[in-house]
Amino acid sequence: MKTENDILSRIGRRDGMTVPEGFFEDFAMRMEQELPYRSDAEKVEVMPRRTVWERVRPYVYMAAMFAGIWCMLKMFTMMSPGSVDLSIENNRVLTEALSDDDFVYDYIIDDINDREIFEEMYDYSISLDEMIPAESLPDMEMSETDMMTSEIPDE
Repeated sequence: MKTENDILSRIGRRDGMTVPEGFFEDFAMRMEQELPYRSDAEKVEVMPRRTVWERVRPYVYMAAMFAGIWCMLKMFTMMSPGSVDLSIENNRVLTEALSDDDFVYDYIIDDINDREIFEEMYDYSISLDEMIPAESLPDMEMSETDMMTSEIPDE
């Protein structure tokens, strides 16, 4: 028994959709007769010539958009923390704060702990064994640099 593999030969080419003979020959004439008459359809309107502004306007809008984006990105970069210049030469407030002794004693010297002092002494090759305890030293006035590096006793 032989099976047919050709589907078209089994079904046929008729799908049920047919058009009467000569239907498309006079189709345009019949369609024109069935449509209502419109007098304004016969008038041919000539489009006025576009002005210079109408032709340039999209490009001006696009340029304004790019300028706005550029300004926005410029503001973001100016506001970012990486763009702040904290050098002492260019920062008047920081220079005034560091020249004020009260500010230095309150905020900088109090933040230095003993470990940092010992590490700095080690970097300068100062041995703790060579140091004379402060209690055994005679009373003498301390210089300004000594006062900045030593702790101020609470009274």
